[in-house]
Amino acid sequence: MKRVPVQVSAVLLALSVVAYGVELRPEVFVSGKDNYWQTGEVTDGSSATVTVNESQKYQEWHGFAGTFNEAGWDALSALSASDRDSAIKLLFDAEDGIGFTWGRIPIGASDYALVRYTLNETADDTGMEHFSLERDENYLIPYIKAAQAVKSDIRFWASPWTPPTWMKSGAASSDGFDGGVMRNEPKYLRANALYLARFVEEYTAKGIPIDAICPQNEPGYTQNYPSCGWGIYRTPDNTNINGTEYLSDFVKDYMVPTMQTRCPETDIWFGTLSNDTYASTYWNAAKSKAGQNIKAVGLQWNNSSMVAGIANDGYLVIQSEHQCGNYPWLSARANSRADANRDNFLQSMAPNNHAYGEESWDLIVKWIKAGVNVYSAWNMVLDTKGLNLDDIRIWPQNALLAVDKQAHGLEVTPAYYVFRHIGQYVKPGAIRLGTQGGDALAFLNTDSSIITILFNSNQQQSQVTVSVNGQHPQFTVPGRGWATLCMRPIVSTKRGISSNQSVDYGKGLKVSGSRNGYKVALPSSSMGAGRIELVTLTGRVLESKAIPQGSREVVLDKRLTSTAGLLLVRVVHGGETRTARLFNAH
Repeated sequence: MKRVPVQVSAVLLALSVVAYGVELRPEVFVSGKDNYWQTGEVTDGSSATVTVNESQKYQEWHGFAGTFNEAGWDALSALSASDRDSAIKLLFDAEDGIGFTWGRIPIGASDYALVRYTLNETADDTGMEHFSLERDENYLIPYIKAAQAVKSDIRFWASPWTPPTWMKSGAASSDGFDGGVMRNEPKYLRANALYLARFVEEYTAKGIPIDAICPQNEPGYTQNYPSCGWGIYRTPDNTNINGTEYLSDFVKDYMVPTMQTRCPETDIWFGTLSNDTYASTYWNAAKSKAGQNIKAVGLQWNNSSMVAGIANDGYLVIQSEHQCGNYPWLSARANSRADANRDNFLQSMAPNNHAYGEESWDLIVKWIKAGVNVYSAWNMVLDTKGLNLDDIRIWPQNALLAVDKQAHGLEVTPAYYVFRHIGQYVKPGAIRLGTQGGDALAFLNTDSSIITILFNSNQQQSQVTVSVNGQHPQFTVPGRGWATLCMRPIVSTKRGISSNQSVDYGKGLKVSGSRNGYKVALPSSSMGAGRIELVTLTGRVLESKAIPQGSREVVLDKRLTSTAGLLLVRVVHGGETRTARLFNAH
């Protein structure tokens, strides 16, 4: 794991390919244990380890989400301003970070709030006269505003962990926040619908538009932190309460008409559903009663088997909470961060180790291959202890970034890099493609780039060849590590030239052909050093030359009588990259 934080910019590789009429340039980025986020080297391979099938198309990808919790902003506040800015960029910068497309916002306290609260604890205030975001102004809103400053087009969805306590009965805690059930009475159901609408209205007024809202986080569980059951649920002592669910009635009779009247621009997503004993019951009732007014369904934990059916019915499917790892119900115990894994429990602190990075990869791949459109990280940032409001079941949970509040240091965890290997390069609107061989995902972006992400399960580094778009780029993946292969279109290429012509590519760059080679005239002698390469379509570099400081002209003098057809000249000079297509006669 790496402490503090460098912004890693992609170094473009020289290899270029052309396939099926679309010119693509491969770049690869790799991560191995204790050596994350490095630029790899691509060569031309032959026999494929992984094959990307561009004709096999699946769901549209709408992006990663990350959850804003009070504990995250509290941890970030322990950093210097510059380190805090770096952390926010690591999460939200689309070019040098994960670039989260979505943010999840809790309505009132989640289990990772600093205290238990809702946005209106004035008893029987059914008209929401005392609704207030005063508490959120201290933590959640500054956190969200920091994200918006880096990614202005980030979208938001929200869900409550508990309604105001006066709307519930039978709470497990004396203050009414933990557990209990929603009062199934029109007075309170109507007030709860207004409560959710007021949240959307007040956040929108602060420049934080809410794209979608869920009626309840995990209605199938009551917990020793803010939570609420809706007729069928499991209590903290694992008792199943098999009543009659009424969340679907709330959505149909109260939430839909209230949102349509007051917040018509905000979609209703159903869920979030995590208890697989009751999830299908909740969803089937909601689909039957209010399905035409529901845009998406939020699923998490053990409910990946529901994805395909819901997607086939025409709904978006949101993986609404990435599993946090380090499970306290496991009997095996870890002694340190180093030996913690998915099969044991470390009680002293959150592991935030490579093993959790591997577990995160497995979870993400499972859900994406199941067909989800959005995948939501849980805590983006926590302190190194990782504890929540539940002081009965102690559960140190992993995060993407961890803050040592005493040392004021930022740790970028392996799980962060797993999310980034996908999120930085796979853009909203991408289509998932089929793959064969290896442990891989592939996507076709709207700009025609093809992104392949894969994991090497071997202990030692492995040579991998990917068959993609008619080419076979080859590269090395660290043992127990990841690689992202980006096949990007070459957007700077202009018309090709034959061996007896010349073309001016603008800004002083001119390429002239002759029978013996190619002469490249450069824009200015003051632009500094650079490099020029002549490359075949298979990626074989025929000639590579450094551009010396002060040069105005470089000659590629290799005789190419045995290499006929379309070639590429790529010039990196003065901070700019240009590519010329050359039609070499045999």
